[in-house]
Amino acid sequence: DELLVSGGEKMEKALEKLESGALMLCLDDEHPTSKEQCAERFLTGGVSSGYNRWFDKSIQLICTNNGKSGLMGEHSMMDGMPIVGLADHITKTSYEDAKNKTYSDFPSDVYSEIEDIFEDVHLSTGVHECIGKAKSDFYKLIGDHELNVQSFQGYGSNYIKKAGFSPDAYVQMAIQLATARLWGKQGGTYEATQMRPFLHGRTETTRSVSPASAAFVKAMGPRPRQDAKNGETRTEKVALLHEAVASHVKYIGEAAKGNGIDRHLLGLSMEVADGEDAPALFAHPLYVRSKTWRVSTSHLTHPNFDNWGFGEVVPDGVGIGYAVKADSCVFNITARKEHDWTGRLSHLLEEALLEMQTMIDMDKPTASKL
Repeated sequence: DELLVSGGEKMEKALEKLESGALMLCLDDEHPTSKEQCAERFLTGGVSSGYNRWFDKSIQLICTNNGKSGLMGEHSMMDGMPIVGLADHITKTSYEDAKNKTYSDFPSDVYSEIEDIFEDVHLSTGVHECIGKAKSDFYKLIGDHELNVQSFQGYGSNYIKKAGFSPDAYVQMAIQLATARLWGKQGGTYEATQMRPFLHGRTETTRSVSPASAAFVKAMGPRPRQDAKNGETRTEKVALLHEAVASHVKYIGEAAKGNGIDRHLLGLSMEVADGEDAPALFAHPLYVRSKTWRVSTSHLTHPNFDNWGFGEVVPDGVGIGYAVKADSCVFNITARKEHDWTGRLSHLLEEALLEMQTMIDMDKPTASKL
């Protein structure tokens, strides 16, 4: 309202044009190099480039001065797979292909000239004060969070599949082990599962904490025990890992078919009318705890994507976006800075993956020399 009062009709037209765009192209005067630097720029823009974003826009394409590029998606209207399709098209379109495109390939109402839509728009003192507060709030929000990228080069899906495991479920068990060692216990874990076979289908929750994953985490212990040479103990741990992975794969399969529990319970809760008493279940402490996602995870893998991620969903939790590539795994870890968790969890993920590999390799039958 303050903007419209201050800028009048010119401001209204400028905002209409800004909102009408299918996407936002952000050109940053930055030179990020590492995965972590790129993640920080592409997730929020950071202190140096956050002003160069319009976070209400569903899709923002970001290009830096040294040629790095990324995409930021606003989650409410879409999930990962449509964005992957768009990003796949972009990464498979060469500079030569783009250069050979002619204006005749585009609709006639696409503007060919760049214009400053806010030129000559008046900004009152009140608007400048609002901008100053927005900057201050944004800088504080950025400063309250931290991000760490674990680019694990030890192995990836090729090794995991040869060892007889589902790559996604295997990595989920590594996450269970690492987070349990971070906090001393498992935390409610959400993995997004696609339901795209259904009309308007979006996601269902796969719950990674299960009796099988709990048994595996308990057997592995709060820290590496260096007991891989103990054949009986090692074989038991590997068997528990197989059971935990199989249980997770079964849950994902059921969730993808609409047989999960979380979206059904969400639908029931939305049926409660204003002023109507909700069923006691929705206020039960165990139910509330079961929907507190201390570990929010999601898996997207693409050969041309370096990294991807998102923020944590509860103040005392972590966000883990991950990719399981052929010979590597990448984890983007976020949390509030006050906890000092991201660096430690990054180490614990690497530790868990290496420990799991060691016990699997040592449990293989020795080949006969005859």
